[in-house]
Amino acid sequence: MKKDISRNFFRYVFEFAVAGFIGWLYEVGITWAMYHYFENRGILHLPIVPIYSVGAFILLAMLRKKRNPVFIFLFALVVTTLFELGSAYLLEFIFHKQFWTYHNWYFSILDRSSLISSAIFGLLAVVYFYVLHPLSGKLSEKLPKPVCIGAGITISAVIIIDFVISVYQLLKDR
Repeated sequence: MKKDISRNFFRYVFEFAVAGFIGWLYEVGITWAMYHYFENRGILHLPIVPIYSVGAFILLAMLRKKRNPVFIFLFALVVTTLFELGSAYLLEFIFHKQFWTYHNWYFSILDRSSLISSAIFGLLAVVYFYVLHPLSGKLSEKLPKPVCIGAGITISAVIIIDFVISVYQLLKDR
């Protein structure tokens, strides 16, 4: 079966948006549970935290073949820990601002990650591979091709515009 570029484009834009939204829900939920207040997490104005989307795509690139959920969990735990540590320091270098800290978490790793958060990311990775990725494949096959093209372009344009505006504001404020 030949791959349809427009359907794949939609699929990955959809996965980017949903993974980022799930990340935003997780971040907002953790803040609410720990500190009892709402804080809009992430750098975008949209309720999307792109680091979760990028992390999901890194895992997808590394684990192209379907694996055992225990393997996915353990592999993701390690990879996301390294990714979170590297991302924290890179973002701090670029924007001269610390975006997150785990200084009051148990099992904190250099205050930029935690074994607890990494275990949660491992669970999210299993959900990504067993729920979101197959769902996006089925959705992209069932939707008419023009809908895939239109939705993919619209969603990606909105995210890119928000990203450019948000990064511009962060660089201006540093």
